[in-house]
Amino acid sequence: MKLKSGIPGFALAAMLAGAAFVGAASAAELTIGVIGPLSGPAANSGISMRQAYEAAAAQVNKDGGIEIDGEKSEIKLIFEDSASRPEMGVSAAQKLLTRDNVDILVGDTISSSVTLALMEVAPSFGKFMMSGQPVSIEIAKKIKSDPERFGNFWKSSFNSDAYANTLFSTVQDLIEKGAVEADNKKVAFIVEDTDYGKSNVEYTQPLFEEAGWSVSSSETVPLGHADFYPQLSKLRGDEPDVLISIFTSVNSGIALVKQMKEQGLKSLHLAVYYPIRPEFLEGAGDAANGLLWTPLFFDPVNNPKHKEFAEMFKELSGVDGNGDHAQGYCQMTMLLDNIKNAGTIEPAKLSEAFGMTDFECVIARLAYDTETHTPKIGPDYFPVPMAQIQDGVSFAIWPSTTATSEFKAAE
Repeated sequence: MKLKSGIPGFALAAMLAGAAFVGAASAAELTIGVIGPLSGPAANSGISMRQAYEAAAAQVNKDGGIEIDGEKSEIKLIFEDSASRPEMGVSAAQKLLTRDNVDILVGDTISSSVTLALMEVAPSFGKFMMSGQPVSIEIAKKIKSDPERFGNFWKSSFNSDAYANTLFSTVQDLIEKGAVEADNKKVAFIVEDTDYGKSNVEYTQPLFEEAGWSVSSSETVPLGHADFYPQLSKLRGDEPDVLISIFTSVNSGIALVKQMKEQGLKSLHLAVYYPIRPEFLEGAGDAANGLLWTPLFFDPVNNPKHKEFAEMFKELSGVDGNGDHAQGYCQMTMLLDNIKNAGTIEPAKLSEAFGMTDFECVIARLAYDTETHTPKIGPDYFPVPMAQIQDGVSFAIWPSTTATSEFKAAE
């Protein structure tokens, strides 16, 4: 463990709004290295995660830091850009773990493919590691397949099969209620060519096929892709009942829904992730109306607790709170709470604290499957709701336990 004596107080990196968080002087410093996309197609989400992590750390520093091995320590975050590229993420990890000698590594904040690459680097340094939003089930498989090597790596988000269940169950529920028709039982996919996109298809497609559906097409496109006319031309010929799109780049989602409306495609469209970003609605406009999407973790319009968080985050950071902020704030506060409970950053003991996690935050109750080091999902833990955009506002429509509106068919 590295605790540096005589370190004066420091200012956390300024939020985009320009505010700086300044910690009080302390006798020791706990450094956490964070890797995420601060440039490239997923930069908006990566920057929001940085803002959330900074806000959570600043709150803990304001309260005097964390006691580690009997000594109060101030939290210092060091951020490095992955640009959603595994090779950049690995280079960033090597810098953080060698030159900066961080105590804990968090990465990637968004990209599953970067996280999988980081998992091959971090164990040799003997440091505790946590990922942010990545959901690829391949991460959990790595942990389960080699618990000795990856025993000190923990995920902050669920597995991609949770999205698969939400997508399939929502469609089945709507069909059973007579809200939509699927006479041909054909589903199509357009997804980004990443571990995130492909792993979601890997677990969603079999659920539809086992229920008698056929896959009319499954297209992968580069990260940040924005010209979907070739894919849409193919869809017009296939006429699938359901289209599922999966992107971490909001610009890809905006382009797709706009081009679908322009082409007059009528497939029931379900989106994964990109509508979580506030700029999606701003960019897509009326073309987004009727779109189904998951996960609506954060709903300040209809959920009073979420609204309260948004107001708190705006006051704290000067930035309007969004879903990425809510996830990031939950993740960092959970990590810092587990460090506090462990009283040490020794990896095995910190992993033991993670295994006993039962942490309430604004969007979830975080508790772990200790075999895969993955948060549990479900209404009592981490819900993965389906939403629909109705007149420019997102409402949860599935499951019924979290629904704030009924599904509305396209006019």
